[in-house]
Amino acid sequence: MPAEQTDDLPNCRLFLLPPSGLDADRIAACVAAAAKAGDVACLVLPPDRELIGKVMLQAQDMDIAVLVADDARAAAYAKADGVHVSTSRQNAEAARKSLGQKVSIGLLASGSRHAAMEAGEGSIDYIAFDLSGPAGQDLLEWWTPLFEVPAVGLNSPDEDSCIDAMEAGADFVMPPAAMWDSPETAGDIAARLTEAGRRNPS
Repeated sequence: MPAEQTDDLPNCRLFLLPPSGLDADRIAACVAAAAKAGDVACLVLPPDRELIGKVMLQAQDMDIAVLVADDARAAAYAKADGVHVSTSRQNAEAARKSLGQKVSIGLLASGSRHAAMEAGEGSIDYIAFDLSGPAGQDLLEWWTPLFEVPAVGLNSPDEDSCIDAMEAGADFVMPPAAMWDSPETAGDIAARLTEAGRRNPS
Protein backbone atom coordinates (compact mmCIF):
# COMPACT_ATOMS: atom_id res chain seq x y z
CA MET A 1 0.00 0.00 0.00
CA PRO A 2 1.56 3.33 -1.00
CA ALA A 3 2.13 5.72 1.86
CA GLU A 4 -0.44 8.23 0.59
CA GLN A 5 -3.19 5.61 0.89
CA THR A 6 -2.70 5.46 4.66
CA ASP A 7 -3.87 9.06 5.12
CA ASP A 8 -7.43 7.99 5.96
CA LEU A 9 -6.32 5.38 8.52
CA PRO A 10 -6.12 5.99 12.25
CA ASN A 11 -2.69 6.74 13.66
CA CYS A 12 -0.47 3.69 14.01
CA ARG A 13 -0.06 2.91 17.72
CA LEU A 14 2.58 0.97 19.66
CA PHE A 15 2.25 -2.66 20.68
CA LEU A 16 4.74 -3.68 23.37
CA LEU A 17 6.00 -7.22 23.81
CA PRO A 18 9.05 -7.48 26.10
CA PRO A 19 11.70 -10.10 25.39
CA SER A 20 11.70 -13.31 27.39
CA GLY A 21 13.52 -13.20 30.70
CA LEU A 22 13.33 -9.46 31.30
CA ASP A 23 12.65 -8.64 34.94
CA ALA A 24 9.45 -6.95 36.06
CA ASP A 25 11.11 -3.75 37.24
CA ARG A 26 12.78 -3.16 33.87
CA ILE A 27 9.54 -3.91 32.03
CA ALA A 28 7.57 -1.54 34.24
CA ALA A 29 10.09 1.28 33.89
CA CYS A 30 10.35 0.94 30.11
CA VAL A 31 6.57 0.74 29.67
CA ALA A 32 6.07 3.86 31.78
CA ALA A 33 8.70 5.77 29.79
CA ALA A 34 7.24 4.63 26.46
CA ALA A 35 3.71 5.58 27.52
CA LYS A 36 4.84 9.02 28.68
CA ALA A 37 6.67 9.73 25.43
CA GLY A 38 4.44 7.99 22.89
CA ASP A 39 1.12 6.38 22.05
CA VAL A 40 1.15 2.89 23.56
CA ALA A 41 -1.97 0.81 22.96
CA CYS A 42 -1.11 -2.63 24.24
CA LEU A 43 1.32 -4.66 26.34
CA VAL A 44 1.69 -8.43 26.06
CA LEU A 45 3.01 -10.24 29.13
CA PRO A 46 3.98 -13.89 29.64
CA PRO A 47 1.73 -16.04 31.85
CA ASP A 48 3.87 -15.32 34.89
CA ARG A 49 1.60 -14.53 37.82
CA GLU A 50 4.21 -12.55 39.76
CA LEU A 51 5.27 -10.48 36.77
CA ILE A 52 1.66 -9.76 35.78
CA GLY A 53 0.91 -8.71 39.34
CA LYS A 54 3.76 -6.21 39.33
CA VAL A 55 3.18 -4.70 35.89
CA MET A 56 -0.45 -5.05 34.77
CA LEU A 57 -2.22 -2.53 36.98
CA GLN A 58 0.39 0.12 36.33
CA ALA A 59 -0.03 -0.36 32.58
CA GLN A 60 -3.82 -0.34 32.77
CA ASP A 61 -3.70 2.87 34.80
CA MET A 62 -1.95 4.39 31.76
CA ASP A 63 -4.80 3.21 29.49
CA ILE A 64 -2.70 0.39 28.07
CA ALA A 65 -4.53 -2.87 27.36
CA VAL A 66 -2.70 -5.83 28.88
CA LEU A 67 -2.86 -9.20 27.14
CA VAL A 68 -1.42 -12.50 28.36
CA ALA A 69 0.52 -14.61 25.88
CA ASP A 70 -1.05 -17.97 25.01
CA ASP A 71 -2.82 -18.65 28.30
CA ALA A 72 -6.54 -17.92 28.63
CA ARG A 73 -6.64 -19.31 32.15
CA ALA A 74 -3.89 -16.97 33.34
CA ALA A 75 -5.60 -14.05 31.61
CA ALA A 76 -8.88 -14.82 33.34
CA TYR A 77 -7.23 -15.22 36.73
CA ALA A 78 -5.39 -11.90 36.38
CA LYS A 79 -8.42 -10.11 34.90
CA ALA A 80 -6.29 -9.09 31.97
CA ASP A 81 -7.76 -7.44 28.89
CA GLY A 82 -7.28 -10.47 26.67
CA VAL A 83 -4.95 -13.03 25.13
CA HIS A 84 -2.29 -12.82 22.44
CA VAL A 85 -2.24 -16.22 20.73
CA SER A 86 0.93 -17.20 18.88
CA THR A 87 0.09 -20.85 18.28
CA SER A 88 -3.00 -21.64 16.19
CA ARG A 89 -6.41 -20.45 15.08
CA GLN A 90 -7.95 -23.27 17.10
CA ASN A 91 -6.33 -21.96 20.27
CA ALA A 92 -7.57 -18.45 19.52
CA GLU A 93 -11.09 -19.81 19.09
CA ALA A 94 -10.78 -21.74 22.36
CA ALA A 95 -9.66 -18.58 24.16
CA ARG A 96 -12.66 -16.70 22.77
CA LYS A 97 -15.02 -19.44 23.90
CA SER A 98 -13.44 -19.48 27.34
CA LEU A 99 -13.23 -15.73 27.94
CA GLY A 100 -16.22 -14.40 26.00
CA GLN A 101 -16.70 -11.37 23.81
CA LYS A 102 -15.61 -8.63 26.21
CA VAL A 103 -11.89 -9.38 25.98
CA SER A 104 -9.44 -8.93 23.11
CA ILE A 105 -8.13 -11.97 21.29
CA GLY A 106 -5.29 -11.57 18.82
CA LEU A 107 -3.57 -14.16 16.66
CA LEU A 108 -0.11 -14.33 15.13
CA ALA A 109 -0.48 -15.34 11.50
CA SER A 110 2.03 -17.71 10.02
CA GLY A 111 2.55 -19.34 6.67
CA SER A 112 0.39 -18.59 3.69
CA ARG A 113 -2.18 -16.05 2.64
CA HIS A 114 -4.79 -18.78 2.89
CA ALA A 115 -3.88 -19.43 6.53
CA ALA A 116 -4.09 -15.70 7.27
CA MET A 117 -7.51 -15.49 5.63
CA GLU A 118 -8.74 -18.44 7.69
CA ALA A 119 -7.45 -16.77 10.83
CA GLY A 120 -9.20 -13.52 9.93
CA GLU A 121 -12.50 -15.32 9.50
CA GLY A 122 -12.50 -16.25 13.18
CA SER A 123 -13.59 -14.04 16.05
CA ILE A 124 -10.25 -12.30 16.56
CA ASP A 125 -9.68 -8.63 17.26
CA TYR A 126 -6.38 -8.34 15.44
CA ILE A 127 -4.02 -10.37 13.33
CA ALA A 128 -0.26 -10.09 13.83
CA PHE A 129 2.50 -10.63 11.30
CA ASP A 130 6.11 -11.53 12.10
CA LEU A 131 8.22 -8.93 10.33
CA SER A 132 11.57 -10.46 11.17
CA GLY A 133 11.76 -11.69 7.57
CA PRO A 134 10.43 -10.57 4.18
CA ALA A 135 7.57 -13.09 4.14
CA GLY A 136 5.86 -11.36 7.04
CA GLN A 137 6.20 -7.95 5.45
CA ASP A 138 4.73 -9.33 2.22
CA LEU A 139 1.75 -10.76 4.11
CA LEU A 140 1.18 -7.45 5.90
CA GLU A 141 1.29 -5.47 2.65
CA TRP A 142 -1.17 -7.89 1.09
CA TRP A 143 -3.50 -7.91 4.11
CA THR A 144 -3.98 -4.25 4.97
CA PRO A 145 -5.75 -2.98 1.82
CA LEU A 146 -8.08 -6.00 1.66
CA PHE A 147 -9.28 -6.83 5.18
CA GLU A 148 -10.86 -4.91 8.05
CA VAL A 149 -9.30 -6.95 10.86
CA PRO A 150 -6.59 -4.68 12.34
CA ALA A 151 -2.99 -5.66 11.60
CA VAL A 152 -0.06 -5.68 14.01
CA GLY A 153 3.55 -5.72 12.87
CA LEU A 154 5.76 -7.74 15.25
CA ASN A 155 9.49 -8.33 15.54
CA SER A 156 10.73 -5.57 13.28
CA PRO A 157 14.52 -5.56 13.64
CA ASP A 158 14.86 -1.78 13.67
CA GLU A 159 12.93 1.48 13.54
CA ASP A 160 13.14 1.71 9.76
CA SER A 161 11.36 -1.63 9.47
CA CYS A 162 8.68 -0.40 11.87
CA ILE A 163 8.14 2.63 9.65
CA ASP A 164 7.91 0.36 6.59
CA ALA A 165 5.11 -1.50 8.38
CA MET A 166 3.35 1.77 9.17
CA GLU A 167 3.58 2.81 5.53
CA ALA A 168 2.12 -0.57 4.57
CA GLY A 169 -0.95 0.24 6.67
CA ALA A 170 -0.28 -1.54 9.96
CA ASP A 171 -2.60 -0.41 12.73
CA PHE A 172 -0.06 -1.24 15.46
CA VAL A 173 3.66 -1.91 15.48
CA MET A 174 5.97 -3.49 18.00
CA PRO A 175 9.06 -1.34 18.58
CA PRO A 176 12.43 -3.05 18.12
CA ALA A 177 13.95 -4.93 21.03
CA ALA A 178 16.36 -2.03 21.68
CA MET A 179 13.54 -0.17 23.43
CA TRP A 180 13.99 -2.46 26.43
CA ASP A 181 17.64 -1.46 26.92
CA SER A 182 16.65 1.33 29.32
CA PRO A 183 13.72 3.62 30.13
CA GLU A 184 15.50 6.46 28.33
CA THR A 185 15.83 4.39 25.17
CA ALA A 186 12.21 3.25 25.47
CA GLY A 187 11.02 6.84 25.65
CA ASP A 188 13.15 7.96 22.73
CA ILE A 189 12.03 5.12 20.46
CA ALA A 190 8.38 5.47 21.45
CA ALA A 191 8.45 9.19 20.70
CA ARG A 192 10.03 8.71 17.27
CA LEU A 193 7.71 5.88 16.23
CA THR A 194 4.61 7.66 17.50
CA GLU A 195 5.53 10.69 15.43
CA ALA A 196 6.21 8.50 12.39
CA GLY A 197 2.84 6.80 12.85
CA ARG A 198 0.78 10.00 12.78
CA ARG A 199 -1.60 9.94 9.84
CA ASN A 200 -4.08 12.55 10.96
CA PRO A 201 -3.69 15.95 12.59
CA SER A 202 -3.90 15.90 16.41
